[in-house]
Amino acid sequence: MVFDVGETLIDETRIFARWADRFAIPHMAFFGTIGGVIASGGTLTDGFRLLVPGFDLAAESARWRAEDPDGEREHFGELDLYPDVRPAFKAMRTAGLSLVIAGNQPVEAGPALAAMDLGVDGIGISDVWGAHKPQPEFFDLTVELAARSTPGVTAEEILYVGDRVDNDVLPARRAGMRTALLRRGIYGYRHSATPGAREADVVADDLHQLADWAVARH
Repeated sequence: MVFDVGETLIDETRIFARWADRFAIPHMAFFGTIGGVIASGGTLTDGFRLLVPGFDLAAESARWRAEDPDGEREHFGELDLYPDVRPAFKAMRTAGLSLVIAGNQPVEAGPALAAMDLGVDGIGISDVWGAHKPQPEFFDLTVELAARSTPGVTAEEILYVGDRVDNDVLPARRAGMRTALLRRGIYGYRHSATPGAREADVVADDLHQLADWAVARH
């Protein structure tokens, strides 16, 4: 079992709220605009640029870091962990499943996840690897990471869990993995209603539901 991070394990509501506050945009307007752009086929970056013309994530993140080096900024912590993560992980570990985390995240996410002590067998971070979803190299590295805790494991024996069809379900399937689409977060609700969701082996509303499905098939 390999898990994405944002809106799979981590509730990004507070992170996006801080972005809205940074640009003095009311939360309702910020979230509504982002959601509308994604629903119409745009990307998260498209949504930011509609609200903040000329927005550049790397440049803005650097400015924010310089202005508030000790603040939370776009990072996450224990308060952002979805409440179903720990009990669902416990149920899956008890059933003998190996759990790994691998997602598109900045370098700082690795220590933040490790500090949560989630009982996982490995953590893979895109900015550390230098490969990002949906690149095939990301999923090759994911298989290598899983094989460190489960020697000999193949892509076909991995279930990749994420909230997006484009970044998670489709590229993981192309890499030979089975896939689960989680119906939560800005992308999850929208993507679960698209034809691409049928490519997933399972669409789940939360990690409890996913754990029941996975344990029953283990």
